[in-house]
Amino acid sequence: MKLFLVFILNILLLQNVIFAQCCGAGNPISVSTSDNTIEGKKMKVGLNYRFSFSDTYYEEMHKTTLEFPTALKNSNYNYLNVNIGYGITKRLSASISLGYYINKTETFKSDLFGKLNGSGVGDLDLSISYKAYVHSKKGIELAPYFNVKFPVGKFDCEDNGIKLPISLQPSSGSFRYSGGIYFYTNLPKRFFITSFNIFEYAQRIKSYNFNYKYGNTLFLSADANYKAIESLIVGIQASYEYKSRSKRENNQELYGTGYQTISLTPHITFVAKKNTYFSLLVDIPLFHKVEEIQLVNKFALQFKISQNIDFKKKSTT
Repeated sequence: MKLFLVFILNILLLQNVIFAQCCGAGNPISVSTSDNTIEGKKMKVGLNYRFSFSDTYYEEMHKTTLEFPTALKNSNYNYLNVNIGYGITKRLSASISLGYYINKTETFKSDLFGKLNGSGVGDLDLSISYKAYVHSKKGIELAPYFNVKFPVGKFDCEDNGIKLPISLQPSSGSFRYSGGIYFYTNLPKRFFITSFNIFEYAQRIKSYNFNYKYGNTLFLSADANYKAIESLIVGIQASYEYKSRSKRENNQELYGTGYQTISLTPHITFVAKKNTYFSLLVDIPLFHKVEEIQLVNKFALQFKISQNIDFKKKSTT
């Protein structure tokens, strides 16, 4: 009986990848409070923690109930990310980051299936950013950047003999390439605005368990910030994410895998001595538009610590 349930679950999970759209494989997108550029001969070291939770199904733009053997009661993950950036010149900077999933968990409504868990190293990110336009007096900065995600982590994972769906794999299993533009500008009375605009393309996965291609992703954001005092910054980011349909083998589109999301991310940053930054963020989706029925993200909580190191000062002392 147990073997039969395992067999059925594998079939249902492979047919219903969209049910866990909220917890896509690979490193999650998170750009709020990020600056994306580093001054020459300076290093930035950061540690990020993110918790995400989902328990709601949507059909097109409305909440819906789903009674199905593989319907999920909830889904969540705990994620850590370490990143290091360095200013090569006054305009050119590079960064590297590596993610680790403490857990990626899906709990089923049916007691027959219980829950599935995945964990392990995610993707390795390499980014290059160039300050194409800088106006110091007006406080304007425009920087295009390019990023490559390497699937160095665990993939084709199983849980007690069950092949995990692609949403629970720690690594995306695919090389992903993204390009974008970062914008910064100062405003009067301690206000400033940042904006990230990203387009990502993923190569096809051809592994032991999967022949699959993620849909392309477009991510747009605008972040309004206010420096309340020298050591405290508060802000709110508005973002839009569009994901096109994923594809099976022979480039067959999977209807029901595309979606659009609009979110707000309020955040607060405390600046301690010696250029140490502590940030707390909450992602709150306000609008979902999905194909067919999909599990969508309910909220995500993130905590960031970053340290700026100035090698210029060290060399002069």
